Amino acid sequence: MAPLPTRGPSGRSHLLSLAFLRDGDEFFARIETNSGQITEFKNRALDQLLSLVAGELEDLLE
Repeated sequence: MAPLPTRGPSGRSHLLSLAFLRDGDEFFARIETNSGQITEFKNRALDQLLSLVAGELEDLLE
Protein backbone atom coordinates (compact mmCIF):
# COMPACT_ATOMS: atom_id res chain seq x y z
CA MET A 1 0.00 0.00 0.00
CA ALA A 2 1.25 3.48 -0.85
CA PRO A 3 2.13 6.00 1.88
CA LEU A 4 -0.47 8.57 2.86
CA PRO A 5 -0.32 11.91 1.05
CA THR A 6 1.21 15.02 2.59
CA ARG A 7 -1.51 17.28 3.91
CA GLY A 8 -1.83 20.89 2.80
CA PRO A 9 -1.75 24.01 4.98
CA SER A 10 -5.33 23.38 6.11
CA GLY A 11 -4.29 19.93 7.36
CA ARG A 12 -6.82 18.24 5.12
CA SER A 13 -6.57 15.94 2.15
CA HIS A 14 -9.32 16.17 -0.43
CA LEU A 15 -10.50 13.27 -2.52
CA LEU A 16 -10.45 14.26 -6.19
CA SER A 17 -11.62 11.00 -7.67
CA LEU A 18 -12.65 7.49 -6.78
CA ALA A 19 -13.09 5.06 -9.64
CA PHE A 20 -14.06 1.40 -9.86
CA LEU A 21 -13.65 -0.93 -12.83
CA ARG A 22 -14.40 -4.57 -13.50
CA ASP A 23 -12.30 -6.49 -15.99
CA GLY A 24 -13.46 -10.08 -16.35
CA ASP A 25 -13.24 -11.60 -12.88
CA GLU A 26 -11.04 -8.85 -11.38
CA PHE A 27 -12.09 -5.58 -9.76
CA PHE A 28 -9.98 -2.44 -9.70
CA ALA A 29 -10.24 0.76 -7.65
CA ARG A 30 -8.28 4.02 -7.97
CA ILE A 31 -8.19 6.88 -5.45
CA GLU A 32 -6.65 10.27 -6.28
CA THR A 33 -6.19 13.12 -3.78
CA ASN A 34 -5.51 16.83 -4.19
CA SER A 35 -1.86 16.28 -3.23
CA GLY A 36 -1.36 14.09 -6.30
CA GLN A 37 -1.37 10.81 -4.36
CA ILE A 38 -2.77 7.97 -6.46
CA THR A 39 -3.56 4.65 -4.82
CA GLU A 40 -4.69 1.66 -6.85
CA PHE A 41 -6.15 -1.63 -5.66
CA LYS A 42 -6.88 -4.89 -7.46
CA ASN A 43 -8.76 -7.89 -6.09
CA ARG A 44 -10.86 -10.78 -7.36
CA ALA A 45 -13.41 -10.36 -4.56
CA LEU A 46 -15.47 -7.16 -4.67
CA ASP A 47 -16.18 -7.19 -0.93
CA GLN A 48 -12.45 -7.38 -0.14
CA LEU A 49 -11.70 -4.57 -2.58
CA LEU A 50 -14.37 -2.38 -0.99
CA SER A 51 -12.90 -3.08 2.46
CA LEU A 52 -9.44 -2.02 1.26
CA VAL A 53 -10.82 1.19 -0.25
CA ALA A 54 -12.84 1.96 2.90
CA GLY A 55 -9.71 1.54 5.03
CA GLU A 56 -7.75 3.89 2.80
CA LEU A 57 -10.51 6.50 2.92
CA GLU A 58 -10.62 6.27 6.73
CA ASP A 59 -6.86 6.90 6.81
CA LEU A 60 -7.36 10.02 4.69
CA LEU A 61 -9.93 11.35 7.17
CA GLU A 62 -7.60 11.05 10.16
